[in-house]
Amino acid sequence: SLYARELHGRKPCRDLMDADPLIVDKATRMTELSELVVNKGKAAFTQGFIITSEGRYLGLGSGFDLMREVTEMQIVAARYANPLTGLPGNVPIQEHMERLLVNEQTFVTAYFDLDQFKPYNDVYGFRHGDVIIQLLARILRESCNAELDFVGHIGGDDFVVLFQSLDWEVRCHGMLARFDRECQSLFNPEHVEAGGYHSENRRGAMAFHALVTLSIGAVLVDPTHFHQYQEVARAASEAKHMAKRVDGSSLFIDQR
Repeated sequence: SLYARELHGRKPCRDLMDADPLIVDKATRMTELSELVVNKGKAAFTQGFIITSEGRYLGLGSGFDLMREVTEMQIVAARYANPLTGLPGNVPIQEHMERLLVNEQTFVTAYFDLDQFKPYNDVYGFRHGDVIIQLLARILRESCNAELDFVGHIGGDDFVVLFQSLDWEVRCHGMLARFDRECQSLFNPEHVEAGGYHSENRRGAMAFHALVTLSIGAVLVDPTHFHQYQEVARAASEAKHMAKRVDGSSLFIDQR
């Protein structure tokens, strides 16, 4: 203007640029992005970060945008958390899976279901049944990589894990072994020795039922093959039913 002078008017842009900006891919998880911003320092929070897609510029994000998104995710997770386990319920599960599909990320959907759970409730009571559900929730949570994997509680004795860990199959076998081992203390010694107990079946007749075991149906989700949440859920449910056909704790992997 007539009475003002631009302080940086004659300086080249490179003198004002951040020579080492924070650059992240659009598929970066919120937890990972939050950690990157914190480690980068105040500049990344106030000045923002660059978002790319396959190495190409996509846009800018700010620390305030990140805070708002993380807060919203926490509110949604708390609103739809399962009251027994504290794990995210159906809405967060679907939203997380849809984000992975939209970002065209490969992942594994593993459906966890307890076998012979109703007879256990009939013999030991629902309070003891809740203890088994909480045990399984703890095993899943502690066996997964919190930075990569998503653990959700569909309801009842049904759980799902969205794996991005490359060693997901090893983790699943570890979960099966740990569940079988730690579950032993939740049965009476005579039932452990007999391998089960007698209770009414679905027709009201007394029958022998084996001890509670764990079935896992896993599906490798290729984004070029699966496009919608419902498709993945259907495939995972089918894989779970295949696993339940096997006696004892088992893992069935859909190879489609």
